[in-house]
Amino acid sequence: MKVEHFDVAGIANELQLDDDAIAERKAFLGFGEEDVARLKQLHSHLQGYAPVFAERFYEQILAFDQTRKLLADPNTLARLQRAQVSYFEGLTAGDYGREYVHHRLRVGLVHHRVGLEPKWYLGAYANYLVGLLPEIKRCFIDDHEQCNHTVQSLIKIVLLDMGLAIDTYIQARDNTILGLKNYAEMVFNSMHDGILVLSPTLSVLSANESFIRMFDLRSNSVTGNRLSAVLEGRGLEQRIADVRETGVDLYDAPFLVRAPDNGREKQVRLTVKRICLEEEAGQLLLVLEPVTAEEIFRRDAEAKLARSAAMLRDAQAVARIGSWSLDRCGGDKLILEWSEETYRIFDTPSGTPVSFQQFLAQIHPDDREVVNRAWQAALSGEPYRVEHRIQVKGKIRWIEERAALEFDDKGELISALGTAQDITDRKLSEVRIEQFAFYDSLTGLPNRALFQDRLHQALAHASRQGQSIAVLFIDLDRFKEVNDTQGHACGDLVLSEVARRFQTTLRHDETLARLGGDEFVIIAHETGRSGATLIAERLNRVLVKTIEIGENAFSIGASTGVAMYPGDGADAQQLLKHADIAMYRAKNGGGGRYCFYDSEMGVELARRLEVAHRLQRVLQEDRLQLHYQPQIDLRTGTLTGAEALLRWRDTEWGWVSPAEFIPIAEERGMMITLGEWVIKQACHQLQFWTKAGLTLPGRLAINVAAQQIDREDFARRAITIIREAGVSPDQIELEITESGMMRDPDCAMKVTRALVDAGFTIAIDDFGTGHSSLAYLKRFPAHTLKVDMSFVRSMLKDRNDHSIVATIIAMAKNLGLRTLAEGVEESAQAERLLALGCDKAQGYLFGRPESPVVFANRWLGTGKSMP
Repeated sequence: MKVEHFDVAGIANELQLDDDAIAERKAFLGFGEEDVARLKQLHSHLQGYAPVFAERFYEQILAFDQTRKLLADPNTLARLQRAQVSYFEGLTAGDYGREYVHHRLRVGLVHHRVGLEPKWYLGAYANYLVGLLPEIKRCFIDDHEQCNHTVQSLIKIVLLDMGLAIDTYIQARDNTILGLKNYAEMVFNSMHDGILVLSPTLSVLSANESFIRMFDLRSNSVTGNRLSAVLEGRGLEQRIADVRETGVDLYDAPFLVRAPDNGREKQVRLTVKRICLEEEAGQLLLVLEPVTAEEIFRRDAEAKLARSAAMLRDAQAVARIGSWSLDRCGGDKLILEWSEETYRIFDTPSGTPVSFQQFLAQIHPDDREVVNRAWQAALSGEPYRVEHRIQVKGKIRWIEERAALEFDDKGELISALGTAQDITDRKLSEVRIEQFAFYDSLTGLPNRALFQDRLHQALAHASRQGQSIAVLFIDLDRFKEVNDTQGHACGDLVLSEVARRFQTTLRHDETLARLGGDEFVIIAHETGRSGATLIAERLNRVLVKTIEIGENAFSIGASTGVAMYPGDGADAQQLLKHADIAMYRAKNGGGGRYCFYDSEMGVELARRLEVAHRLQRVLQEDRLQLHYQPQIDLRTGTLTGAEALLRWRDTEWGWVSPAEFIPIAEERGMMITLGEWVIKQACHQLQFWTKAGLTLPGRLAINVAAQQIDREDFARRAITIIREAGVSPDQIELEITESGMMRDPDCAMKVTRALVDAGFTIAIDDFGTGHSSLAYLKRFPAHTLKVDMSFVRSMLKDRNDHSIVATIIAMAKNLGLRTLAEGVEESAQAERLLALGCDKAQGYLFGRPESPVVFANRWLGTGKSMP
């Protein structure tokens, strides 16, 4: 390796190796003229050995992998060996002045540049000395003293050489480091980006010129100051601290930073890295890349575009509207592209290439022709709008597609831009709305609205074709008992089963609808009286088998009225009205049968409507009456109470039977108002008698309708009414029918307990005609069982009725209840009831229901026995 002279001279100058310094080094080693003379003498003995020593020197160096790699070039090795021969020859030559020193510096510099570190050089030198010492001993074999002095002189010159070589290594390294430092500083200051080096405590160790210029600062206002005094930005120090603590570098983070010294602001991209300088860990390098105005504009534009794209994606996802485009790309090839939402709608992985043919393949087979026709129409200039189905994971999804197409001058398609909206929910809502509007929610049958529409259509068709139509109005028999005793939930199950059975009887051209409650209707096309008869009989047959709900079995029948078009009515309203009238005739005939309409039935319906109208009016005008029937103690024959019974005397019709107007009141929802009127009037009458000095033994019995006992607030309302009348609950017994008690057993139990707690007593009316269980009766807070008159009247003639009466009386005694027999008309009946253990009785044998005046004159104030 060639080393220029000025390099060696430069090293010598940097080491300050002038003649005085060289002399000083020799003196410090004790190297003098005697040593020079001894080495010269040795030199004469070693002539020719220098090449051998040089070869051994490099054999030692080449013996190790690390050093052998440095001298892999044969030419370099040969040059070094020649230089080393010269080196060893000069070691004992006796000339140790400036040239000698420079020669030693040159050898050290060459080894440094080759990369041969001092440890390898000294090792090889030691090998050289080990080989040299025996030669010295051989030269002075007869003069040991001279041998020792010569070795001492050799050691001194060798140490001088080693010192020069090591100093050369050190100085060369320092020069390299200084050069690198200068180079780094040059690069540091010439970089376009602003750079700061921070201490672990975030003090500025250095800043490049670009940073100074970037913020128009003074150099002395930066270095040595805290970062916060030099540069600030929202969250800046926290982000830098995160890098310091976590060791995770920060790259190209956007920041708006400001120099507190002058307020200058810059948009920059910040990079923060941990570095280690001057053997101190935890230092940080900050690189601030300025962002140009153009870049800020572009970045803002890109951000806005990204936000817009994100908003569009989000909006499409929320609205379930995807977009698509179709573009012609060279020749006749059309490229179809979908948005992310379109991919989601079609359940296709995002980015999957799609073609128009693949799109058509995803459409429901039944809709492909519809879509294809719509597309062909759009190619002819028509608007493209089509609804179709696709199949996604085995489910149907409804899609609405719209598009705008662009054509060239020749009418060829250039591009299309369209939307695909998931309208599945809308379609389902339409179905639900239609279902809600036109179908019964319980049975799924057409409701009244759809029935009316279909009946109008059927009549129009029949009128044009000259055909007949049968309308069958069906009302279930004994269904009210199910609701009253088992509750509406059970009733709904019964209705659903009835609807299912009725549907099994229908022909394809017959419509079954549910009008509400337990009313059904059928439209039969092209059907005469014989066909309608067959339909009615089929309906009755499917109800022969009991309907089982849980552990209960119900025997349900059907009363069916039939009206024929055109004979029984020319329009839908007339036909339905007349079928309804015929149904009532069938029900009044005992149920479980069918009747065809005839004109005389209209009179019956008119009567029912007029009864309802007049009853509403007399209730509002307070023109109803209460009559009172005595209740007699069978053992003593004395009065033990009375029952208040509702009566209505019409100004035109005279007395109207409760058997006629009570069912109509129930149908019209008047029983709550009517029942409270009865309680209020009975209490006022009782208070009037009390003020008149007339005493009613026992309690006054007042009937409570099933609809009243179904209301949880009935107890509170009843207590309020009697207290306002000045009557105490312990003067009143409330009668509840057995069927009314079982309509909603839980509510009835809760209400009656509240009534009993207030002081009322409870009587179960018409006992034996309902469906109450003994377990329920045991828990029910009743005081009296009233044996229904239907059993009492025939008990002496019918053994079954007698057994029923005896059983009821015995059961009541076992439950600790009193008994009262209704409808006692003969003394023999009274005697038999007494013998069976019955407590009380009422009936025509003791007295008919009478007006308050007649009843008081006959029964009150005297404690009279029965006549």
